[in-house]
Amino acid sequence: MLKRMLMILILITAPLFGQGLFEGALDEEIFDAKSAAGLKFELNGYVRSGIFMGARPGRSGLEAKYSAAENALKLRARKGDLGDAFAELRLSEHFLDGNTRVDVDIREAYVNLYPGNIDLRIGEQIVVWGRADGFNPTNTVTPMNMLVFSPDNDDRRESNFLLRSFWSLSDFRLEAIWVPVYRPSTLAFEHAELPRGVSIGKSDDPDARLSNGAVALKLNYEKPAFDGSLSYFNGHALMPGIQADLSEAAGCRISQVAYRIQILGADFSTSLGRYGLRGEFALSLPKGGDPAWGAVPNSQLEGVVGLDREFGDFSLILQYIGKHVFDFDGLPGTASEPEQGIPGEIRLWNRLLASQTKEWAHSLSFRPSCSLLHQTLSCEILGLVNFTTGEAFLKPQASLCPVDDLTVTAGFQWYSGPDDTLFGRIDKSVSAFFLEIKTSF
Repeated sequence: MLKRMLMILILITAPLFGQGLFEGALDEEIFDAKSAAGLKFELNGYVRSGIFMGARPGRSGLEAKYSAAENALKLRARKGDLGDAFAELRLSEHFLDGNTRVDVDIREAYVNLYPGNIDLRIGEQIVVWGRADGFNPTNTVTPMNMLVFSPDNDDRRESNFLLRSFWSLSDFRLEAIWVPVYRPSTLAFEHAELPRGVSIGKSDDPDARLSNGAVALKLNYEKPAFDGSLSYFNGHALMPGIQADLSEAAGCRISQVAYRIQILGADFSTSLGRYGLRGEFALSLPKGGDPAWGAVPNSQLEGVVGLDREFGDFSLILQYIGKHVFDFDGLPGTASEPEQGIPGEIRLWNRLLASQTKEWAHSLSFRPSCSLLHQTLSCEILGLVNFTTGEAFLKPQASLCPVDDLTVTAGFQWYSGPDDTLFGRIDKSVSAFFLEIKTSF
């Protein structure tokens, strides 16, 4: 039962490797106030409804895993040439695991200031770093919420309160970020079906002291023929580990625990004739935490190298993804040191969450896409194959725009893997068909 309970607990983060792979990089350009001369307010948004259908573990036939109706309003305001502001508000009703809830979410709300060649942005923000297609090991600032079922993987990103600045000098741009309050990626504790005697404890998150804040720096070099950057992050990791309190008074109390990490990163994009070439690399150096539960992963080096090419209305992106885990021998929770009982199961889940079940890992991602019917129909397939663990992910989808500002999207997401892998443990819980209708204004 503990295995089933932990599978549900980690459902929120299980697709992290796959979803992280397929999240397209967002355009992070600061709004150009000078080009909006005379503009006071800009209001737009959308209304959408969607449903995910799939099989549930231990049951036959398809069931509604998740459905939602959502309305979003986006407001941009400007006064003078020194600054502007942006806010996005989402109102939604969700049906998940037999429960219905209504959410009011301020997705982003920030103010931009432009004093000379320095740009400042303060408020709730979503920051996306990295030039690889989707899988971005240097993307260290924005937490994720995998409870969000959506054909658009960017919907899983969550904002955080940041102080962000840009300083431009010739071909270079220095970006500095300060995160005063830690916000982790979400574990689905509130939706867990717990065995008798097992409870959820309070998360061991750092308080709002200045010393617990995070700092991120990024130096960009931008030219028409070559873009690249170097980055550094020092703060608490977005993805927490899990631990347990097995004291007599607690019985078995499971909670998430944060740990600090330093990440050195680099990325680039350029062209080789008709091919685009991109790459991204990150050295992660975690520290702290209680080693008894394996909640703090080992240091690791990750890298992505990819090629892309357009052939008229058809395009293709191929990427190699590699990882090396340092000091792997004897790592708790792996095949080299099998363990039983609750401690062993938790250590194994921490290794699965960190994707550190093997010393070396080699994967291939692919994204073929095409535009048809005078660009009113777009089709794409997102895929991942991990040759080391035997895991695989596939997400084909098609979007039809019969009229302006109306989009119908349909497809399915499929996870597969051996029973002792992350995808193998959650495949029936997250694999599903989906249909969404969206109208914008």
